[in-house]
Amino acid sequence: MPNRSFPLMTFSIRKPYQTALRLVREALAENGLLVAAELDVTSRIKQELGAGIAPCTVFFVDDPTLLLEGIVFHRGAPLWIPQRVAMSGNERHTEVFVRSANSNSLVAGGLPVSLLDPILQLQERIVHTLESIAERESVVNAL
Repeated sequence: MPNRSFPLMTFSIRKPYQTALRLVREALAENGLLVAAELDVTSRIKQELGAGIAPCTVFFVDDPTLLLEGIVFHRGAPLWIPQRVAMSGNERHTEVFVRSANSNSLVAGGLPVSLLDPILQLQERIVHTLESIAERESVVNAL
């Protein structure tokens, strides 16, 4: 059975959660990346299950040009583009999680080789953007 783990990178922003959300949104836009959709995980969990959790939001980040390039090579590209950027925090600190731009784990995880270039470009741009506003904490393997 192939290794289906995806290394996650963790970034730290020493700002309140709402401020960090704005900073990440602005930095992505400044680097030509779009937040195509946003999921308020906290509200969803509260609405669906009645449980309270720390603030958590997922941005679905893409570049329409890379999405088009991916779809030209493989119609399943929208399964990988947009990429998810997850954020969780409180009034003092925010953590940001994103997949590492690692070609070996992507291919081992089932990514068609024809999509490797646009996916890696997108992931590298996201990581570069986060490095400009946050401190990199770690890379961990996640299932």
